[in-house]
Amino acid sequence: MGASARKGSRMLSEANGRPLPVSGRGPRFADGAKFQSVRRAFRVLDLVSRHEGLTAKLLARELGVSLSTCYYLLNILIEEGYLEKNPARRGYRVGAAVAALHERSCGERFSSMVEPVLEELVRRSGRHAYLGVMQDGAVTVSRIKSPFKSPPVGIVQGFHGASHALALGKVLIAGAGAEGLRNYLEGYGLEPFTPRTIVRPELFEVHLDRVRVQGVATDVEEFEENLCCVAAPITGKGGAVEGAVGVSTSGQRFGDEADSLVGLVRWAAGEASKLLREEG
Repeated sequence: MGASARKGSRMLSEANGRPLPVSGRGPRFADGAKFQSVRRAFRVLDLVSRHEGLTAKLLARELGVSLSTCYYLLNILIEEGYLEKNPARRGYRVGAAVAALHERSCGERFSSMVEPVLEELVRRSGRHAYLGVMQDGAVTVSRIKSPFKSPPVGIVQGFHGASHALALGKVLIAGAGAEGLRNYLEGYGLEPFTPRTIVRPELFEVHLDRVRVQGVATDVEEFEENLCCVAAPITGKGGAVEGAVGVSTSGQRFGDEADSLVGLVRWAAGEASKLLREEG
């Protein structure tokens, strides 16, 4: 055994030679073959997360399985994105899918934290209120709160895309800066949804500059006819845009309600930003 292998083996074992305990391991159940494979997969993730660069040989020794069985587990985890080969050194490291799970969990906590602000925004405005977050370079509507007995609107909770035509999306793209805009244009483009949709990149860039200066975005029937929205950014520590809060109204009402809705959305974004900064 080489020096690096001996060092890795020492890292993985206690003085008495028993395997290191897996953090968060719960009560054991009867170990059928199908459950053993699941346990081993989680064990591999745990070991690699704590000791980046472990080789298949070391992992097989720690799991007490053959090298071929270990490669079988590794290949499944790699295919699903939970592990990847370490390009800088031998062995493996945690993959992007693990980070994605963490981001979804954080996003859900963020949405739950802001939910009371959305409810108060609905009460004050009498209009549908929305929370948007950036996922995969475009807006996802993670929460919608509606007035009592109000008819549904054209955007549902979980809606993803059309960022350039939605006030929520404009806020998030503007907050992502020049690189965020470039990635959005390359990944999604400026699809026309109505005759009012901005489809020229140079005009959209100017529009986003105005959003950054004013701290608020609007879309006036740009995604759907007779649907108008106002949104403002939720910022964390350092001023980074972490989400967007907005309200919608009809095209007929927008002219009369725009100023009051802008004020309410600014208030809600400020309250949500305070909560976010307090939570860290």
